[in-house]
Amino acid sequence: MRHRIKKAKFGFGQDSNSMLIKKLVANFLVSGKMTTTKQKGKAAQSALERLVTKAKTNTEADRNFILRRVTNETVLNTLVKVVGPALKDIQSGYTKTILLGQRPSDGAQVVRLEWAYPVVLETRKPEKKLAKKPVVKEEKKAKVAVEETKNNNF
Repeated sequence: MRHRIKKAKFGFGQDSNSMLIKKLVANFLVSGKMTTTKQKGKAAQSALERLVTKAKTNTEADRNFILRRVTNETVLNTLVKVVGPALKDIQSGYTKTILLGQRPSDGAQVVRLEWAYPVVLETRKPEKKLAKKPVVKEEKKAKVAVEETKNNNF
């Protein structure tokens, strides 16, 4: 028996569970806060604590460890370059969960996962590309008007 092993079981299978935790962690690191169920929040919080501890030392082995669990280069850079230095002096307890109550639809306990200490994440909004309308020159308008009058005379 594997005693004292902390393992999240969501009923979707081993691969789906690990992928779910990876996505929860990545989404939290992008936005800085997350609202989810209590069980998923605890699993994500546990994974985040380990990753932040590794990000603080920032060795090559630690970067590889984080990359195996995050699978996104931009999230890895955010964790190592922003979160690690911001929480350098803190030993543990990087995140906190706030109990929000029950969800009305199914009664599941809902929590909000946040940073316990201030961490400023840079969020860039994608620039909107405005489509340029084709400019119709005056000469073309005049030619079209002349052609219409010629066609009407027949």
